[in-house]
Amino acid sequence: MIKASVLRYAAIGMATLGLAGVAAASTVTVGTTGPNSLNSVSLTNTSSMTRTNTNAVGVGSLNAQLSASGNAGAANNTGSGAVGSGNTANNSTQNTSAAVTNTTPGMTPVMTGAGDTISLNLTGPSSTNTVTSTNSNTVNTTNTNVVQVQNENFQGAFSGTAGASNNTTVGSVMSGSASNNSTQNTSVVITNN
Repeated sequence: MIKASVLRYAAIGMATLGLAGVAAASTVTVGTTGPNSLNSVSLTNTSSMTRTNTNAVGVGSLNAQLSASGNAGAANNTGSGAVGSGNTANNSTQNTSAAVTNTTPGMTPVMTGAGDTISLNLTGPSSTNTVTSTNSNTVNTTNTNVVQVQNENFQGAFSGTAGASNNTTVGSVMSGSASNNSTQNTSVVITNN
């Protein structure tokens, strides 16, 4: 007579990220099986962990500005007022921020098979009893992040040419103002949980 009571069989396979540590115990009880009995118990508990984080962040900012004031002149005039070239200005503001965070909460390796209990009782004379317990722990996490940001800003400001020639009187002769303004904000945030 063969009497086998399997109370709990644990086969835990963890091959993804974000798994909390879980330790499941297995209990197997075999008893009163009589003479010439064949009793075989096999337990397989599997859990593993692998972490791979690859982050490549490249940020390139190029800002080229040119500001030139025009020519202003007065020649051969009896009287001349104010003659001037205009103002030129360049302004640029760049803010670059990059943050990389790799966290794997709850990925502590789990020792599966801990607390497994196998009991063979009263199996009878000439009985064959086989117990196999296999425990394997596996967790695999692979994060590959490649971010490339390139900001280019080319500006040019030229004020016009102003001139007065062969005039008896000349009022204000001014070239116009030229201005450049640039604002660049770059933010790169990588979070792997």
